[in-house]
Amino acid sequence: MLVQCTLMPAPEALAFEAAIVASGRDPRAFRAQVFEARAAPGECMRRVHVVTCQAAAQYDASDDAAWTETFAQHLARGFFG
Repeated sequence: MLVQCTLMPAPEALAFEAAIVASGRDPRAFRAQVFEARAAPGECMRRVHVVTCQAAAQYDASDDAAWTETFAQHLARGFFG
């Protein structure tokens, strides 16, 4: 299985930044990396790693961009400080 770092699709990147701005935080304090693993043709697993100075989290992004909603909920709950 090959794992590689890939670019975040534009709609996800916009939703990611919008969630940060809506929470009143500085987007420059957050870093996100997308990793893809291909097990078989047409089968792709995606994970998004989000880090700040105070916290880190991983989100399953295999199905769609719903991970950004979970991320926004984590911001609202104070998971990232």
